[in-house]
Amino acid sequence: MKFCGGCNPSYDRVEYVRKIRRAAGDRIEWVGLDRGRFSALLLVSGCERQCVELAQGERGGCRVTCIKDNHRDPSEILSDLLKEGGKP
Repeated sequence: MKFCGGCNPSYDRVEYVRKIRRAAGDRIEWVGLDRGRFSALLLVSGCERQCVELAQGERGGCRVTCIKDNHRDPSEILSDLLKEGGKP
């Protein structure tokens, strides 16, 4: 998971991620980018600007899901994160 800097938030991104994490239960082990290998990455932008970017090599062949608002149901975000196969 990688958060934006929060300079211009248009929604409570921390609370939205809490809802996603509660919905995930124990199906996902949440780690920071510094942890090494992972199969999916959640980029959390606080606004439409979407300034969260991946540094060279951060993608590491994993699936990337980006959120820029809290309009999607947390279960939809989970579905994206838990997909098997597909394009990374």
